[in-house]
Amino acid sequence: MSKSFYSYVRDAWKDPKDSYVHELRWERLQDWRKEGSVTRVERPTRIDRARALGYKAKQGIVVARVKVRR
Repeated sequence: MSKSFYSYVRDAWKDPKDSYVHELRWERLQDWRKEGSVTRVERPTRIDRARALGYKAKQGIVVARVKVRR
């Protein structure tokens, strides 16, 4: 049986240095540092994880990116 789209995304996030995720995340982090503490986003960054937690692209569901201290 063939793998689903979410399986490929999950595999890419498991080992980011072996896939495109490392460079993509590095570029995004530079932009995210310039944003505010709480930012509303259109869709989740990790769609595979969001779907596993019950996310559905429906009206009324809000996704936000929040900065936390190290």
